[in-house]
Amino acid sequence: MLRSWRLSEKVALGLLILLGAALATSALQQLRAAAPEAIYFVPDRPFQIALTFETRWSSEGLSELLQILEAGEVAATFFLTGDWLKEHPQEAAAILKQGHEIGNHTLSDTVLLYLSPEEITAELEGFSEAAREILEYRPRLFRPPRGLYNGVVLEAARQQRCRTVLWSVESYDTHARNPGEVSARIASRLHHGAIVLFRVGAPVLEEALPEILAHLQEQGYQAVTVSELLKGAPEN
Repeated sequence: MLRSWRLSEKVALGLLILLGAALATSALQQLRAAAPEAIYFVPDRPFQIALTFETRWSSEGLSELLQILEAGEVAATFFLTGDWLKEHPQEAAAILKQGHEIGNHTLSDTVLLYLSPEEITAELEGFSEAAREILEYRPRLFRPPRGLYNGVVLEAARQQRCRTVLWSVESYDTHARNPGEVSARIASRLHHGAIVLFRVGAPVLEEALPEILAHLQEQGYQAVTVSELLKGAPEN
């Protein structure tokens, strides 16, 4: 009788352990499915790419870049900081007027990894408030400064209803010695669904961009905004 009871107890305990493990596995799978992810490129976008420009410290050359994009009938995505937006409201308005989109690049261009969750949220909300007050615009995209992020940053972006966007092709335009270095680098790394990173104020970018756009056209690529590239792609 005692042995039978102990056997039943062991069986029950084993079933409880198996049930707990199954529940834990299910919970982990749900968490993983719900966890936001950063976007580096968008697969299954043949002959489409997105050109992105960061404006952190300068507006030098921006009007020329906008003219080049307009002449090429190209729409791009500009990631602005809130501080830049406050100092250059007319330039930001010109970006939107020309049909480009604007993304959240935080309020002050601070590396978010060193901040508390509350400070991270304040950085994202600070830009969103500036965009709403100055441009009557709500960003749907976010790029962390220097491309550095963790799970807390991704979740903060999702709370702002923004998708976190990085890049798959780095132009290194601020380090290039001449325009040819930038255009050659882009040409050698181009791929379907790519997201390309440029920086407003890079000394050689104004000369490199026309050559890059010409190469895209020759290769049959269409440059679109990040939002256009993401159309139909599953959200986090």
